[in-house]
Amino acid sequence: MAMQVDTLITNGTILTMDSDFTTIKDGVLAIKGDAIIYVGNAEGAQVFEARDHVDAKGGIILPGFINTHCHAAMSLFRGLADDVELDQFLKTVWAAEAAHITHDTVFLGTQLSVAEMALGGVTHFLDMYWHVDATIEAAKSFGIGITCGPAMLVNPATDWDECIQGTRVFFERYDGDYFVNRMLVPHSCYTLDQDKLKQIATLSTEFECGVHTHASEAAWEMDLVKAAYGTTPIRALAEAGLLERPLLLAHSVHLDDTEIAMLSDANSAVSHCPASNAKLASGTARVRDLMDAGVTLSLGTDGPSSGNDLDMFKTMRLMSFMHNLRSGTSDTLPARDVVAAATIGGAQALGLADKQGSLKVGKQADISIVSTSRPHMVPVYDPYSSLVYSAGREDVSHVFARGKTIILNGNLIQSTAQIIEDVATLASSIQGENEQ
Repeated sequence: MAMQVDTLITNGTILTMDSDFTTIKDGVLAIKGDAIIYVGNAEGAQVFEARDHVDAKGGIILPGFINTHCHAAMSLFRGLADDVELDQFLKTVWAAEAAHITHDTVFLGTQLSVAEMALGGVTHFLDMYWHVDATIEAAKSFGIGITCGPAMLVNPATDWDECIQGTRVFFERYDGDYFVNRMLVPHSCYTLDQDKLKQIATLSTEFECGVHTHASEAAWEMDLVKAAYGTTPIRALAEAGLLERPLLLAHSVHLDDTEIAMLSDANSAVSHCPASNAKLASGTARVRDLMDAGVTLSLGTDGPSSGNDLDMFKTMRLMSFMHNLRSGTSDTLPARDVVAAATIGGAQALGLADKQGSLKVGKQADISIVSTSRPHMVPVYDPYSSLVYSAGREDVSHVFARGKTIILNGNLIQSTAQIIEDVATLASSIQGENEQ
């Protein structure tokens, strides 16, 4: 008797992204509920009878991308502060945020970004921004998973005690939430002092959760932290006890050999954001050295106002090209290592590798299908190379998040017409104020 499944994906090359980089040609994948129940060849799939059948048409089937560093609602400020260095970018954007950021605008901006990410094959993202409840609400409206926590930093509009209390409320409210992976997200060493960093380390132990923060992104940041702490961001985090906790660092561009060894010894992870690092002239991270040291590497787009889009394909390509230039050799980062950073590396960095990041029986059905039918994708000699060097978001034909179809034949299931209209209206107001 045939086994009933919800979705059967056939006729594609499966990149499992397991530890052996197992590739299955003419592969079949079966989904039941929110989980994968079969990954293998067509012969072994004859026992299944599916409600929905998806023909991959010779395309590439791989895990959904995991974007490990994002400020999604900042899509509202896309293009507002271009062609300036990071410090000026921050001043401009922070002023716009003070004038326009509310629960409703964060919900709107995040919806826009989640739609963009889904169209590019992203099934989970880490977010650090204001009004975290609105961000979660927007992610859930599309069925996308999210890692997040309340923004933790000190400025004239925030009170630290209220921040701590809000964090406690957040962890209680979202305990066991199906879509939410909770994490502490302190902004950086340059917006928090040593005592506050130590409190965060204590909270991480109390809540048994990871910590995500910006670190060693730009030269001016290094100078600020040196003046405040007398040392570098990595060493300041270590002195606060944060390297003793599960730690994911955004950027980590300016590291010395000792700091790379420190991160390796601590089993810390890095979210590499090559697009914003290049656009803001922050520098090029020592990705190959980090990987060789055993540091977990994942990929992030950063916010859509600093890198301007949330394109994981472009992020993969930049990761490869920038580090070939840095090293002076063309084999610094093999394509499959880059794809791994965008998938299983992201899951490992977020502590979710038992659920996401690879195509394995029992894991969540977070899956993308990339078409290989357009001229720029023909021929495919190596699917990893095709993904990194040839493919783009326009090639994503299907995306499943926890077994639910969110992209069908290249189109979102959910309409974005009203979202786009509302963002355009808000943007007119933002632009008018910025020009004054």
